[in-house]
Amino acid sequence: MMRISVVIPTFNRARLLEQTLPALERQRVDDDLQYEVLFVSNGSSDDTDVVLNAAVQRAPDIVRYFFIQPTGGPSAPRNRGIREARGDVVIILDDDVLPDEDLVQQHANFHRAHPERHHAAVGEVYVPDRLLSDPLSLFHTFPYHEVRGLERLSYLHFWTCNVSFKREFMLEEGMFDESFLFYEDVLCGFKLSRAGMHLHFLPQARGQHLHQITASGIPTKARFTGMWLYAFLQKLPEREVKERYDTIISRDLPFGMLCKRVAKRIIFHVVANPASMAFMRLLGATRRKRDRFTDRYYGWVFRRNMLAGYNAAKRQAAAGRPPLNGSSSDPWVDRGESLRSAHSSSVR
Repeated sequence: MMRISVVIPTFNRARLLEQTLPALERQRVDDDLQYEVLFVSNGSSDDTDVVLNAAVQRAPDIVRYFFIQPTGGPSAPRNRGIREARGDVVIILDDDVLPDEDLVQQHANFHRAHPERHHAAVGEVYVPDRLLSDPLSLFHTFPYHEVRGLERLSYLHFWTCNVSFKREFMLEEGMFDESFLFYEDVLCGFKLSRAGMHLHFLPQARGQHLHQITASGIPTKARFTGMWLYAFLQKLPEREVKERYDTIISRDLPFGMLCKRVAKRIIFHVVANPASMAFMRLLGATRRKRDRFTDRYYGWVFRRNMLAGYNAAKRQAAAGRPPLNGSSSDPWVDRGESLRSAHSSSVR
């Protein structure tokens, strides 16, 4: 009998959980497979407690629920869920993923075929058709074209929106760095890869990505991402990291890549200036369905603010200020995915 634990960290997603819970409770699995779903609330202050307690009452053999004090990031709730899990295999999902009815079974099939402790699998999430016309769906797609056909994925592809691994291997060799509020999944993947992880792509294990980001939250999310990218680079100054993220300009990059990035940066600052951004808004960039024009506009908004966040963190480090650290952060960290963002950011 195989046992699988699905671990889902969550924060203030009560309404979204009402959509995903039925699919999680009614996964179609074989008779020789048992699964459980562990939710770990990261200090939620909405109705998450009510929604999840109702789910526990409704499906006590499947749903379990834990509450921790807010940490600002998903590492601590993931770690708590992994430690509490009863399964031999753990699947980690994001709380905005609506799983297909056989997602758990597909991960189980993979681990039966690859029983060795170091094998892990990244599943696929996709934006459902009804949301594809939303311009903000741009931010909820993953570059799966990079991994299709690969026999072995890099630690840079350890995407925790939908990933599975042997629990014992993770407990002994990995776990998530609770001082990091972003890129914590890649840091974990790096530790696991050093211990011999063989990461596969499993496109059969699928789920819908039900995004929540608002247009006004994009600058906040981008600055947050940029600041933590700089912290991530200081923690893991590997050449693969520098080559992966084109925000990074470093002298030890291959000469051709370095020249291309510098030229691209200069062109970007010339073209994506405040005047051109304002002109794009006049042409309806924020009022139309998703197309190449909206992709260009929102992509520029994100890049401008991500660069600003990255450079701000770099200046902070140069001034000798303490580095970013999740353990000392505000209990609520604005990632641009809440209505709270709308009061502090504007799309520029």
